[in-house]
Amino acid sequence: MLTQQEFSKRWSPIFIGCLIIGVILFMWNAKSSNSEPVKHDQITPTLFIHGYKGGPRSFQTMIDRMQNLQWGRKHVTIYVSSTGLVSIQGDFTNASNPFIQVLFENNRASIQDQGHWLEKVMKRLQADYNIQQVNLVGHSMGGLASVHYLINEHDRSVPRVEKLAVIASPFKGIEKEGYFSSNYGEATKDLRPKSSALQQMAQNKEFFPDDIRVLAIAGVINGDADEKDHWDGLVHASSVQGLQEIVPFGQYREERLYNRLATHSGLHELKEVDFLLREFLWEE
Repeated sequence: MLTQQEFSKRWSPIFIGCLIIGVILFMWNAKSSNSEPVKHDQITPTLFIHGYKGGPRSFQTMIDRMQNLQWGRKHVTIYVSSTGLVSIQGDFTNASNPFIQVLFENNRASIQDQGHWLEKVMKRLQADYNIQQVNLVGHSMGGLASVHYLINEHDRSVPRVEKLAVIASPFKGIEKEGYFSSNYGEATKDLRPKSSALQQMAQNKEFFPDDIRVLAIAGVINGDADEKDHWDGLVHASSVQGLQEIVPFGQYREERLYNRLATHSGLHELKEVDFLLREFLWEE
C-alpha cells in the first residue's frame, strides 16, 4: 500500500501536466474566439420598425424571446427625432446576427416622413459601421414605411435590403368604423383606404427592387366569418394582401394566422410569428 508521500510523488506530475494542458487549451480557445472578430460588412442586421403610435415596447418582448432562444441579440437601438435627427446607441462588436430596434419620436408621422427617416438610418449604418446588407421587419405602419422607402428612397449606395417581413400592414388602408375619429396625426391621412400615399405606392410598384424577398403576415381572429371579413380586429387580411400587388411576381409570400389571439397588437406577441420570422429571415 502506497504511503501518502509515495502517492503524491507518483500522481503530482500527472496532475500538474493535465492542469497545464487545460490552461493551454483555454488560452487557445480564447485567442481563437477573439482573433477573428466579425467583420461589419459580412453581417446582416435585422431592423425592427414599429407601427403607428408604437414605441420601445412594440417589438421588445419579441426581441427578448428571440434572444432567449439564442437566435440573435439586440446590439443597437436607433432613435429618430421628430426633425429626423438620427441617434445610435450600441455597437456591433462580435455580432453574428444582430438586431436593431428603430424608434421614431413622432410615431404618428406620415408614411413619407418615416420612409425618409428610414433612409437616413440606412445611410448612417453604412457610413458609421460599414453595414452592407440588412433585413427589415415592420409592424403595421412600419411595414408601409419600409415599402415606401424601398420604392422612393432606396439607393444602391446604402445597405442592400435582402428580405422584408411585414406584420399586419394595411396596404389597402384601415376600414374599422370610428378609428379615424379617435386617432390623430399625419399618419391617419395615409392610413385611410385609397389615400394618396397608398395609391402612390401601388402606382410606383415598378420601382420596387426586383431582388428582395417578401413575407407578409396577417392575423385572423374571426376565422368562422366570410373570408372577405377576415381581420385582426383592426386590419383586414385582404388589406395586408395588398402588398402582393406591389411586389414583383415570385418574390411575395403570405402567411395567415387563424387564432383569436392574433389581434393587431397581439401578433408580435405570438410565438408562431417568431418562428415564421426565423424560418424566413435566417433559415431560408
